[in-house]
Amino acid sequence: MSEPESLATVESLEAHIRRHSYDRLIMLSDGIFAIATTLAALNVHIPGHAPSFAALLHASARSLVAYALSFAIAGIFWINNRNLFARLRKVDAPFTILTLAMLCLIALIPATISTLYLQGGGEAGFHMYGLTMFACGIVNTLMWAYAAWRPGLMFESIDGRERWVRVAFSAALPILFLPVLLVPSDKFASFMLPLVVIVFALRRIVLPKWLGRRI
Repeated sequence: MSEPESLATVESLEAHIRRHSYDRLIMLSDGIFAIATTLAALNVHIPGHAPSFAALLHASARSLVAYALSFAIAGIFWINNRNLFARLRKVDAPFTILTLAMLCLIALIPATISTLYLQGGGEAGFHMYGLTMFACGIVNTLMWAYAAWRPGLMFESIDGRERWVRVAFSAALPILFLPVLLVPSDKFASFMLPLVVIVFALRRIVLPKWLGRRI
C-alpha cells in the first residue's frame, strides 16, 4: 500500500481507490511537514552587516533558536507519523479527518514559535505554543489509537500488544508539552528537562523490551 501511485489499470477499481487514498494522504502529510520546516527557516533573521562573527551570532540567536526548535518538533511528529503510516495497509474517512486535524496544527508550529521567540509573546505566547503542541500530540495519539482499534487499517502481522504499546508511548508527546501549557515560563526548564529524560529513556529502553526487539 505504500508504493507510489502508478497509472497501471490492472487492479480493481476498489483497490485503486483504496491505494489512491493512502498515497495522496501520505503525500499531503509529507508536504505539510516540509512546508512547516521551510516556513520556520524563513523566519531566521541574519543581519547583512555585522562587525564580527560573534556579533552576527548574537544578533541572530533568537531566530536561530526558534528555527531549531520548530524543525526539531516537526521532525519528532514526522517520525511518529512515518512510523504509523508504515504500519497501515489502508486509510478510511475518520483516520483521514484525524490526519488533517494534526496537519492543521503542524502548519501552526512556525507561527507559534515565532510569536514565542521573535515577537516577545510573553506568557500568553508561551502558553499558546504549549496549547498548540499539546493538541497536536493528542490528535497524534488519537490517530494511533484509532488505527490500532479499527480492523483492517493496520497490517494483520502487527499484533495487539505492539499496537497498544505504541499507542501508549505516543501519548508521551502531549505529556511532554503539558508543562508548557501549565507552568510559568520562568519555571519551564526545571519541569521540561526531567520529562525529556524520562520520555527518551522509556522510548529507547523500555519500549524495545516490551516489544521484544530493537526499534
